[in-house]
Amino acid sequence: MTAIELTNITKRFGDVTALDGVTLSIRDRENLSILGPSGSGKSSLLRIIAGLEHPDEGTVELDGKDQSGVPAHQRDVSIVFQNFALYPHLSSLGNITLGLRHGLGLSKQEAETRAREVASRMRVEELLHRRPKAMSGGQRQRIALARALARHAGVVLLDEPMSGLDAQLHISLRAEIHQLISQEGATGVTVTHDQQDAMSMADRIAVMDNGRIVQLGTPDELYDSPVSAFVAGFIGAPPMNLLSSVRTESGAMETAYGRVSTDVSSAALTGDVVLGVRPEDVRLGRPEHGNAWTTEGEVILVEPNGPLRTVHVDLGGSVLLLSCRSAERPQLHSRVAVWSDPEKIHVFHGPGGLRAGMASELGLTAAALSAAV
Repeated sequence: MTAIELTNITKRFGDVTALDGVTLSIRDRENLSILGPSGSGKSSLLRIIAGLEHPDEGTVELDGKDQSGVPAHQRDVSIVFQNFALYPHLSSLGNITLGLRHGLGLSKQEAETRAREVASRMRVEELLHRRPKAMSGGQRQRIALARALARHAGVVLLDEPMSGLDAQLHISLRAEIHQLISQEGATGVTVTHDQQDAMSMADRIAVMDNGRIVQLGTPDELYDSPVSAFVAGFIGAPPMNLLSSVRTESGAMETAYGRVSTDVSSAALTGDVVLGVRPEDVRLGRPEHGNAWTTEGEVILVEPNGPLRTVHVDLGGSVLLLSCRSAERPQLHSRVAVWSDPEKIHVFHGPGGLRAGMASELGLTAAALSAAV
């Protein structure tokens, strides 16, 4: 049983603060993904858990035990690196068993038995005799995963574990990695910039930006209730549409189309206002009822995606994405009307683009929403 407790972790590289007071509790046997753009501090946090980097401030606890001063090889942790880190002169079997024999002290027979068991579950048993140079990038990555899982460590850390895989194997391994870590009874921490990987593999997701965790929650919580415009735009494929307007005073919103009235209270919104709507919550045509946000624009791109199409509509200054069935797709360069319910429109405000609520909850009328974009 291995829970992870990070308290006020700060890490600096010269004048750059990679991690800024990160506090995070990871539950025993949880699969947690750390998601964020390049440079957000994801890999630095993972390396600190592993003991490969040491924080300038803060503490790391594994299973309630402070890891300060505990070297990486003595921590109950296995790690899969983005670059695989396989020994080129060893076969796959040798790469998997090396740590088992010299790190865990298993006999040759015990190590090979465990290696073959994990290789079978990873569907790489036919590769055990090959050296890394005789394998594809995807095959090397699966051997690296097998090596990490064979240790039966309490914590399994994965740094961009599927970056070298082809698309089909990438998708199939998402669920399999989650299942394998769960079967091991381990706590899994995966660093990724791919939100689809995080949504598919994680029990919870920690979204990072500029060295801080900006939101922690289940995939559904992040998707349905993003705390900021940054999280809203980072979670979801296609991403949420974010359309800006400016709030000036109670009862009115200043937009590119002039001043429009709202029913919102003076304390609810101040400063910049960003309206967000998911592409799947935008509909083609005229609304089915009167209380709907409506606008129109020109179709500038239609992206095929199997049974669905992602349609890009130029609203005259901003581009709106919507998802529709292939049979409903509009013609390129045609003029179309689009609409959405105020219950589906998110409102973010202030310098950090923080969540204010749904448009319907804040009293933003359909007329105000239509004028705002």
